Amino acid sequence: MRKLTISIAALASASVFALAAPAMAQDVVPQAAAEEANSDIIVTAQRRQEKVTEVPISITVASQAQLERQQVNNLNDLNRVAPALEIQSAPAQNTGGGGSIRGIGTQSFSPGAVASVGVVVDQVSQGNANISDLFDVSRIEVLKGPQGTLFGLTTSAGVINITTNAPDPTQFSGRVRTELSDQGTAGSKYGQQVIQGVINVPVSTTSALRVSGMANLRQGVNRNATTGDWNDVNRYAVRGRYLWNVTDDLTFNLLGDWSKGSTENGGDFFTFLSNTAANTALLNSCGITPGEGNQNYCLGAANEFSSKFEGWGGSAQLEYDAGPLTLTSITAYRKNETSNTGGNIYRADSLASTLRSGATGTKIRLFTQEFRASSPSNSTFEYTVGAFYSNQKTVQQPERFTISVRLPNGIVIRPVDSLGALNEITDESLAVFGQGTLHATDSLRVILGGRYTGGRLSLDRTDAANGSKSFQILNVDRISWRTGLQYDINRSLMAYATASRGFKGGQIAVPTAPLLPYVVQPEVPMSYEAGMKATLFGGAVLDFSLFYSKIKNFQAQECVVNPVTAQLVCAQTNIDGVKTRGAEINLFGRISDRLSMNTGFIYTKATYPGGFIGNDATNIGGKQLAYSPRYKFTLSGEYEQPLTAGLNGFLAADTIWKSRIRYQNTSRAEETFRAHWTVGGRVGVRSEDERYSAGLFVRNLFNVHEPSLLQSNFGSGIGAIYGPQSFRQVGLQLDAKF
Repeated sequence: MRKLTISIAALASASVFALAAPAMAQDVVPQAAAEEANSDIIVTAQRRQEKVTEVPISITVASQAQLERQQVNNLNDLNRVAPALEIQSAPAQNTGGGGSIRGIGTQSFSPGAVASVGVVVDQVSQGNANISDLFDVSRIEVLKGPQGTLFGLTTSAGVINITTNAPDPTQFSGRVRTELSDQGTAGSKYGQQVIQGVINVPVSTTSALRVSGMANLRQGVNRNATTGDWNDVNRYAVRGRYLWNVTDDLTFNLLGDWSKGSTENGGDFFTFLSNTAANTALLNSCGITPGEGNQNYCLGAANEFSSKFEGWGGSAQLEYDAGPLTLTSITAYRKNETSNTGGNIYRADSLASTLRSGATGTKIRLFTQEFRASSPSNSTFEYTVGAFYSNQKTVQQPERFTISVRLPNGIVIRPVDSLGALNEITDESLAVFGQGTLHATDSLRVILGGRYTGGRLSLDRTDAANGSKSFQILNVDRISWRTGLQYDINRSLMAYATASRGFKGGQIAVPTAPLLPYVVQPEVPMSYEAGMKATLFGGAVLDFSLFYSKIKNFQAQECVVNPVTAQLVCAQTNIDGVKTRGAEINLFGRISDRLSMNTGFIYTKATYPGGFIGNDATNIGGKQLAYSPRYKFTLSGEYEQPLTAGLNGFLAADTIWKSRIRYQNTSRAEETFRAHWTVGGRVGVRSEDERYSAGLFVRNLFNVHEPSLLQSNFGSGIGAIYGPQSFRQVGLQLDAKF
């Protein structure tokens, strides 16, 4: 550890002299440059600017226009963008964003867990202090398969690579856009008001400031039947970016963001789908009718089980063109804080049993420092080498759990009363990496890259009941790598084949006190991919891939309900031998002058190892993994038609089809959701110069109640968590630019 600390100090000292810059060249190249020809969609999947058709990685790209058309306002909405990507929005479970790619992800309530799908914003890894809200975004790239060589620890399944709009020194501009809906109006099952704004101010001929912000106010999707009030779920955020082209060779980029949010009565949390006959009668008495799509709960206490969130972060980025090399330095810091009042987890005052949590809070602080040196893109041997350091500290306050049971004679007993524990988790790592591409011929390229990671994960735990302490350490020392071939069949068709060994750090699981913490081993996938990319219709990109991956020590969470106390108990564990294999095809870009489209289909056979016994003691070996649909289809498209001089009409569609989804490591049918379509769309008009637009939109037209989470034996019944994706929304969209 001493060597690691000395190396960290050396990196920090060197940063004083580092010459580097914006979020790479993408920050200084106007957005129009990436859109002047659809065949030249520019991505940064290999930490340099490249055409998407030249990158030997399966990628789904969503432009700003598509994100706004599909109303992608937060990470959870990214479900609709790529068939390979799933985002689970269950509260406190969406580690590092909660994403899974090709069936592989990390769903965990443990504060010591890290993600399998990394979230990277303007080159900065978000760790577990990730952003939630998406606004003023230029594009999003979904990179599939292990990306650890260039992106680091939390990318064993893939990366969500987000690029926001850069400041523009050439002009003053601004924009305001809104999405407005009201519960009960035009069939909308909840209300939501989204307001986003941006202003771009040139400071000089070589620098500019861009400030953007948003407010996302939602009423529902849950309703307190006792008071008749819909839950308020509100979020606010602002981002500032300052870009300065100091010289022709040196660029400085300073970024900062702040966000704040609150939820009432648990926000989007469990409601009852079914229960025993006796309990159903009790639930009916306070206004709850258990069933699919139930939005009601009943709490008499004001604002019980509510939470608040606040987070901020910033980065300083320098880029210097030193002739044969481009040198980059990125220094970043993030901080997130959440607090929860605690309350009745069942959210049903009428039940004889109550599972109650106490007030608690969590703080996450993340510091990262990265240095890179990159060769010119037109060299025979292109390469990127660098070093990366991260230090993430999580402090989780004790959370009391109590179970109370009201007996028929009126006496209340408390079979469980745990005061919880204070958990302090430090995750520190240092890595060196490099990846190169050798142009063996004009058509053939050879890829080779590797990353060495050394780190230390530690947990200090103090039992709130008796003050006893425990300490756990997990040291890591691993190499991940990537190799492959890439061949240009002709000017518009490229093929590739790669092999990658990924790596995701271990966990120190923190079960409910007085149970002691334990180590969950690092996750190591061995993955193979072959694919082709083609340019069609003069500009659209076709991306086809075949993939296979076997994961050693897949990190999973197994949740069961204690039949005596009815307490939900979740344990983190390793499952060795999980496999995912299949095929995917994506088509995105502009099909014609009037039609743009992003569509894709994936077949993913992601399975438990043979003989694996699930939480219900049944053999589910070879069955589909939890949270992973075997088939998924996505379609987003817009057709534009001139109506009058200066005015165009548009019609957009947004459709998803998923096969049956399993939500727990069991064979219970009640913990799955059927195959289903989710259909949405938009119709409206916009000015020919796109300065103004107005439209009507609908999401989940047929009101299909796909849950975020299903849990059997919840309060002697079945519980579901529903989010905004689970109900119909109808509203008005307005947009103005100046």
